[in-house]
Parts: sequence; structure tokens; C-alpha cells
Amino acid sequence: MPTIRDVADQAGVHPSTVSRVFSGNAKISDETRARVLSAAQQLGFQPNAIARSLSVRRTETIAAVVPHVFQGYFEDAFFPQVMSGLLDAAYPRGFRILLSGSNSHADEITQMFQILGSRQADGIVVLSTRLDVDTVGALRRQSTPFVILGRPVAEYPDICWVDTDSERYTAECVRYLINLGHRRIAYVGGDPEVAVTRERQAGYQRAMDEAGLPVNPNWIVYGYFAENGGYRAVHHIKEIGETMPTAFYAANDLMAIGVMRALRELDLCVPTDVSVIGTNDAPEAKHIFPALTTLRVPYAKMATKAAELLIDAILSDEPATGKAYIPSRLIVRDSTAPCKTSEV
Repeated sequence: MPTIRDVADQAGVHPSTVSRVFSGNAKISDETRARVLSAAQQLGFQPNAIARSLSVRRTETIAAVVPHVFQGYFEDAFFPQVMSGLLDAAYPRGFRILLSGSNSHADEITQMFQILGSRQADGIVVLSTRLDVDTVGALRRQSTPFVILGRPVAEYPDICWVDTDSERYTAECVRYLINLGHRRIAYVGGDPEVAVTRERQAGYQRAMDEAGLPVNPNWIVYGYFAENGGYRAVHHIKEIGETMPTAFYAANDLMAIGVMRALRELDLCVPTDVSVIGTNDAPEAKHIFPALTTLRVPYAKMATKAAELLIDAILSDEPATGKAYIPSRLIVRDSTAPCKTSEV
């Protein structure tokens, strides 16, 4: 097995130079660093990660905890986009991703503290902000840096977060439907205890209020980010005897697909009879029929930015700082059309 001395001989440098290259602590010229890395690759040298972490007091790992393991979480486009974004930021800078899961939302905090207490990671990207679990408050009492993917429920001036303006862009989607002549517009939200659900609902309410349109409480239904949740939302409105909305806004594409499936069962044509807008621009959105109009939320870019801020904090040995909004964009496809009636 090749050693540091073997790499040094191959690169024509002192063994201490090889150590400094792999520790990341010293200023090494690009030419020397490239020569050492090339020699290490030729020899098949792998630095001892455990010894290096002890010497620099870092694991070169960032962690993320899935806030609640359930089937729909992995079916939605959110999770793969987030993982792609984290890896895009971590891998080029020599960091790894440690992923853990939790059996409940409250268990998320326990999982985070176990990771931090065992020094398995140098920092954490927080993937959820809930209304019923104060994850942020718990982490603020620790010294380990963290960045939130999403805006925290409470205003913390010292907390670092990356988000898209969910209220603003949901309002834009609803305004688009209003401009098509729709007046009876339903909102299918995710989990009502998640902050983003509240933010999107606020955007829906804002757009309806601005247009002077009444909001029927029975048209606000929560589908918990699952396809069956969107499906049940349509049948719930039908079963309670409500006039069917002429348009649905769904807070993810899975629920929008469920909405469209239920409408077909009721012999309602999308978009001739009812328009549907989803959220996330999942890969399947462009392949279903009709192709889904959807709000493209840049979760990969958001995760990349969050990981970059976290790694910067780890390397500088300072708390993570900064707040960033990444813009979303409405992608208009075939599931929306002008309303056939102006009846409210």
C-alpha cells in the first residue's frame, strides 16, 4: 500500500507537503497541489480519513436528516433534487454527505443530536421547517453550524437559510389562473404543519383577495404531498356537494396528478372543463397527458447554495451566515386553458 513518502518521492516534494495538500490547511501553489494529486492518483494512494479528521478536527462530512420517512417523500421530486444539489456543492470541495432518517418529526431533532454528538458530521443542512417542532431553536443552542433549506417559522436574525419565495410564486400561479378567467379556484396543500404549506396558502389567499374573489373554505384541502391526497381532495369537494372549481392549484406535482386522475373519473376534461397547476416541475410533469403546467421550484440550486454556505462556515470555523431567495418560474404547458364560464 503506497504511503505519503511514496507520493512525496513521486511528486518530488517533502512528505510534509503531501500532508498539507491533503489536510487542506496550508496555502499550496496550484502547480504543487496538482503534482501531488497526480502522483497520488498514479500510485493509488488513499489518505487516512480518520487520521486526517483528527488532525484538522473535521470529518469533511455534512449531514442531512429526512424529517419523516414515508413513501410519498421519496416519490416527490423534492428529495432527489435536494440530494443532487447537496452533492454538486459537496463533492468538488472534498466533502461527503451523511444521510439519516427519522420515524417521526420529533425524532428529527434526536437524529441530528446523535450525529453531532458522535462527531459524524461537521454541520447539518436542515430539510424541513415545521410549525409543531422547534428544530431551529434546538440547533441554535449547539455550536455546530447549520443551514436551513426553507425559511424558519420564527424570525432569527442569526440563522442562515436558503429558500424560494413560496408565497410570492404561488400568488403568481393563482393570478395566472385568474387571468384565464377562472374564479372558482381550489388550493390543494401539502402537510398543514409544514411552513411551506402555510406560505403557499398565504399566496393563494393573497391572489384571491387582490382579485376580489371569495375563498370557499371547502376548496382548501390538504393532500400531504401524495398523489392519493390530490385524488381525495377532488372527491372530498364533490362529496360535500360543492360546486366543482374550474381550476386547481396543487402544492406539488404528485397531488396535481392525483387531481387530474380524479377529474377524469368524474368525466371532467383537463383543461377544457378544469385547469390544473402543479408545483416542482417533476420529471413526469412533461410526460403525462395533458402535460402539466407547473411551478418550477429550483430545489437543486437551493440545496447547492445551502451546502456552499455550510461548507464555508465549516472551513472558516464560524457560524453559517447569510439568507438567500432563489427564484421559481411558472412553466406553462397543456393542463391550463381559459375558463369556459365566468360564474363565481
